Formats: sequence, structure tokens, C-alpha cells
Amino acid sequence: MALARRSSGFLGQISEPLTRIRQGANGEEQADVYGSVQEDKALFGIETDIEEGDLIQKPLPTGKIKTYRVAKVTYHNPPGMPSHIHHVEARIEPMNARPPVSSRRVELPGLHPKISDAAGALFVDGHFSKAVLAAFQAVEHEVQQKTQLNDSGVSLMHKAFNQANPHINVARHTGRNAQDEQEGFRFLFAGAMGGLRNPRAHGVDLPDSEQEALEYLAFASALMRRL
Repeated sequence: MALARRSSGFLGQISEPLTRIRQGANGEEQADVYGSVQEDKALFGIETDIEEGDLIQKPLPTGKIKTYRVAKVTYHNPPGMPSHIHHVEARIEPMNARPPVSSRRVELPGLHPKISDAAGALFVDGHFSKAVLAAFQAVEHEVQQKTQLNDSGVSLMHKAFNQANPHINVARHTGRNAQDEQEGFRFLFAGAMGGLRNPRAHGVDLPDSEQEALEYLAFASALMRRL
């Protein structure tokens, strides 16, 4: 994990230690950063590396961790502004809120009801990439609810299905077969987050075809049924 120094200037007196998580080419990357988390935004020193789609984790006094997703980044360093008040403003969204469900329920035959609730209306309206994202966010939320873990995405799944001390045991066999099954599903859940949810959660609609989206929704449904 990379280390960051405490921000100087006007943020220096109010900044707190945070963790920035980013999905890079080689997997999940974490870095310690300093900033100030407010209701719907976070402020950082101008030198802080923050991008849209990053996750920001803030430790709470209870020992739990609150996770936010960065929705928009604005640099405040115009010419003429004193350098000691330059800063980065990130609009943030809490990650532990329940994914939005369309008020118009559309049932997709054969799929888990929670996947239909989350993604059915988006799918029939032709928003295939958003439907896929909503389906895997529903899976993520279900895992968070069952485990009470505050992690998200890939790290959540590795903790939830950890073979040595699983929060969720999905194995239906015994002995060595059960170990292989649990480990296999750990990678299926983590891979779904890294390969399908994360790319669509960074503000970009991918060109999913109707057939591709339907197959991804079926995969999300299969994962949901194991929970």
C-alpha cells in the first residue's frame, strides 16, 4: 500500500487518514491518503491522486469502515488563488446504501426475483449495461447484508467467502470437494465484481448486447441463489 503525507494548507488542520481503493490493470490498488469527508463530498490536498470511480474508506469510531464511491472530481487551483488553499473536491456517494430498485417491476422469467427487481425494467428498456451493473450491485448488497461487512467489490467477496473462516459457506459437498467448491465460488463472486460490476460502475455504459446482458443477468441470478 502506498503512503501519503498529511495535506498542507487549509486542509492540514482538518484532514483525517483515509484509504483510496482503485481498480487498476493489475487488480485492486490501495493507497493511504489524507482528506476531510463531509456529507456528500470529500476534500483533499491538491497533490492527492483521486479519480472518478475510486472508492474512499473512512474508519468510524465504532471500528467499522464507511465506504464511498467518488462520482466527480474538481480541482480548485485557478491562477491567482493562493497555493495554500488549492484543493481537490470529490463528490461522493455512500456504498452501503441499498441499490436503487425501479418502481416499475419487470419479471425476467427464470431469474432470481431480486435480480428481476434490480435489473428487469432497465433490461426491457434497452439499458443493457445499466441492467448488468444493477444486477451485480444487488448481489453485492445481499452479501453485505448477510455478512455485515463494510467492504465492497472484490475485497468484500474474498472476505465473505474466505475458505479458512467464511462468513458465508456455499459448499454443498463435504471434505475436499467442499473446500474446492467454496474456493471456486469465492473466485466466481470476486471475478463478477472485478470483471462485470466494476467496469460499469465507473460512469461508462459498455456496449453490451441484449444477448450478452441476458447471459450476465443469468450469472448474477446463479450467484444470488447460492446466497
